[in-house]
Amino acid sequence: MRDPRDLEARIAQLFADRLQIDVPAADVDLFTAGIVDSLMFVQLLASLEEHFSIRVSFEELEIDDFRTLRQIATFVAAKQTAPAKARRVSTTGSHPAP
Repeated sequence: MRDPRDLEARIAQLFADRLQIDVPAADVDLFTAGIVDSLMFVQLLASLEEHFSIRVSFEELEIDDFRTLRQIATFVAAKQTAPAKARRVSTTGSHPAP
């Protein structure tokens, strides 16, 4: 498994590149600090799915998994080690991948 700090750094770079957000520290609550709002959260999910080739279903969506950069990295790492079927991303819109 990769170094968790490496994954945190890659996600921080994703925030900077895709969302134009500089995350001050890995353990800052992004929601209570006002860094991420509901619209940015949707953009974040789409960016994570695309960049890390993961799929986040509505059923597994827990806001606490996305409060801090560290928690996001933990979530992404878990998704990357999940069985391949759970990681597929649909590129055809709202239809699930086969």
